[in-house]
Order: sequence, then C-alpha cells, then structure tokens
Amino acid sequence: MNSVKWLIRILLVFYLSHFSFPADTISLHHFIQDNNHQVIVSSGNTFALGFFSPGSSRNRYVGIWYHQIPDKTVVWVANRDNPIKDTSGILRIDGRGNLALFHKNQTLPVWSTNISTAGTRNSVAQILDTGNLVLVQNDTREAVLWQSFDHPTDTWLSFMKIGFNLRTGLNQVYSSWKSPDDPGVGNYSLKMTQGVSPQMVLYKGSNPLWRSGTWTGKRWSGIPQMTQNFLFRDSFVNTDDELSFSSDAKNASLITRWVTKETGVTQRMIWNNEAQSWIINAVPTEQCDFYGYCGPNSYCNPYLGDFECTCFPGFDPNHPKHGT
Repeated sequence: MNSVKWLIRILLVFYLSHFSFPADTISLHHFIQDNNHQVIVSSGNTFALGFFSPGSSRNRYVGIWYHQIPDKTVVWVANRDNPIKDTSGILRIDGRGNLALFHKNQTLPVWSTNISTAGTRNSVAQILDTGNLVLVQNDTREAVLWQSFDHPTDTWLSFMKIGFNLRTGLNQVYSSWKSPDDPGVGNYSLKMTQGVSPQMVLYKGSNPLWRSGTWTGKRWSGIPQMTQNFLFRDSFVNTDDELSFSSDAKNASLITRWVTKETGVTQRMIWNNEAQSWIINAVPTEQCDFYGYCGPNSYCNPYLGDFECTCFPGFDPNHPKHGT
C-alpha cells in the first residue's frame, strides 16, 4: 500500500470514529431533521423517536412509537400543544446541553427539556428499549438529567409510575389526547389522589368519573380483575418521599400499555402478535363503574336489572322511577 492510500485510510478511520454515533442517540454532532425522515431507534429495535403527523393532521410532532408494530402506535409526544406546521423541524442538543426542538431558523425552541443543570454541550439524548427518552452526560451516562418517564402524555408503560415524588413535587399524570388527530392535552386525566386513602381517579376536567378504590395490600379494591395477576408485577409505595403505583410486565417480551383515551375511558392493552392486534380491557365499562352514579346514600348493583341503585336502610329514593 502506497503512502497516499495509507494516509487516506487513516484519515477515513479517524473521521468515522470521530463523527460516528449510536443509532439510539442524539448528540451535539448528530441531530434529526424532519425533512430527511430521520429517526433514532432503541438498541433492541423496540421504540423509535422521530417526527410524525397524527391521524389526518398535517401538523408535525416529535414522538416515541413502537418500532416493530405495523400501525404507528405513539406512546409519548414532546410538543403536544405546540405543533410545527411544516417539515422544517430539527431536534438537537442546544448550547445549554438541553434536548430542544427548533422550527426553521428560529432561535427560541418550540419545545425543550429545559434543565438548568444541564450546563454543558456534552449532553446526549438516548431512546431506551423501555420507551424512556433520557438526557445524560456523554462522558458518564450515569446521572439522568431528564427523562420522558417523568413527563408522561397519555400512555403508561412498564417501569413508569403514577403518583407523586414528594421530595421534588413531581406529579405524574396521564392526560388524553384532544382527538386522534390532535395529541394536545385533552379533557380526561388519570391521577393519583393524596390523603388518608390514596387511589387512582379518572377525571373529566375536575370532575371524577371513575376511581380504583383503595389499596388492599395486593390490589386496588375497585379492580377485582387484579386478584390473580400472573402477567404484571404491581407495586404501591406510600412513604414520606413517594406516593406512587407501578405495574410492570413480568415477561420482558410482553408489549403492554395503559392509555387514557379521549373517549373518557382508560384502557389496559396487551399486544397479540399472532392476531397483530391489541387485547383491550377498559374502565369504566358499565354504569356502576361511574363515580357517584347512585348518589351518596345508595349503592349500585349491575345485576338488579333496570334499577341498579338501591338506597341504604333509612333512605328513600328521590326518583322512584329510577330507583334512586
């Protein structure tokens, strides 16, 4: 090999090693552009991060979706209330070390992780096989500066939580999309309540629609389907530092999600690979599931026929024709 070819090879190796990057990472030298149809994909090909348009909309959003499920199933959206109207979006590490979404040549970001402690352009963003997007320091990859799991949209995945970090004030709430064409914050939200008997509550605006009941030590009292749970590892934490609930798939190959829908229900979904479809369980499913359906002095029994509501002893129905 002559000296010229040798020098070219050395320079090429140096160039590729200096500017190469993992396929799951956004760094200072690697950003993704919407007009180039670029995405990053987690190391196990489970999740992808990139630009998308929901439903029939032409608006552009940055989101995370399952990489190997045929229909694009989005589980997280960055700029859900701030869409970009064209394909000029760029997602990159900015000068302060934050992951930020920019529109055309504008200097102010459309969306940003906005962490004041990032403080360095050495940050990298990485999409993990759990579906979590993390911002870390490139030299250590240990301390997580920011993560999407702390800022959920409508979808609850394994290893995510619902509830409160009582030290930092973080409140993990799952809010519906406005519509299948608009991932903006919708009318419905699934939250953990605080107090003597914490429970999960589905709200429409500020009005409760459904509640899980209190934690019995093994399950939520209002979800009898949890009695024999062979698929999920459920954990309820109530300490001075944290009030939370998590429900993780015991089998890592199980694809599952819990979605707060714009239709006013929350759905637990499991992917059936053979049928190429989701197995869905939803609440509320019947009238007795709705919060306060029978009023304060009666109880609801769905097996009573036309009149599900029965007054407690000592009380009479306000509406005899309806049984309450």
